[in-house]
Amino acid sequence: MRRVIISAMILILFTVLAACTNDYNPAEDMYTHLEKSVELESSFQSAQSQLVELEEQENELYDEMMEINMDELDEIQPLVEDALGLVDERRELIKQEKESIDSAKEEFDEVDEYVEELDEEPKEKADKMIEKMDARYEAFNELYEAYQASIELDAELYEMLQNEELKKEDLDSQVESVNNSYSDVKEAQEQFNNLTQEFNELKKEFYEASGLNVEYDE
Repeated sequence: MRRVIISAMILILFTVLAACTNDYNPAEDMYTHLEKSVELESSFQSAQSQLVELEEQENELYDEMMEINMDELDEIQPLVEDALGLVDERRELIKQEKESIDSAKEEFDEVDEYVEELDEEPKEKADKMIEKMDARYEAFNELYEAYQASIELDAELYEMLQNEELKKEDLDSQVESVNNSYSDVKEAQEQFNNLTQEFNELKKEFYEASGLNVEYDE
């Protein structure tokens, strides 16, 4: 049985700067860009919750399709059309996620100009934090590509179900491809989530090493 992988991704922590030092601290300028980057990912979080709902609806439609005999094409057709409509919505949402992550990464990269002004310990933490964010960004791109591939395989599956001459072995082969693609998505998703958790810890360490008094909203 085909199963939809429910999207659930861990987000970067949002923080509030409770107090600043009197002397200039380049970490304060970095803080501004870092937290602006978090804000730019807010539409990413919104898209995630919508994707979960669409995937659940799509899975229900698929189950309904599988309960109908393949020779009853007139009953399957409206379900297929609904499912393809949900696929289109998911395409738009994953595109929205990509745009959100790209904008957030562009803002994050603004911190680079301040790193050389940091003292030794916070600079070391900043370098590790930046390296982790770069890895996280690459992991998201891999996840994005894997999810796009799975969406296209879903669409192909639904379109196949409109063919009254569809052979069982062809259907089984496509379902296997779909399930394999979900495995790829899950693996990429876990990697992205792990890197996000690691980045959150490094960002905390950077703020602490920089002497910034921040409050975390988890």
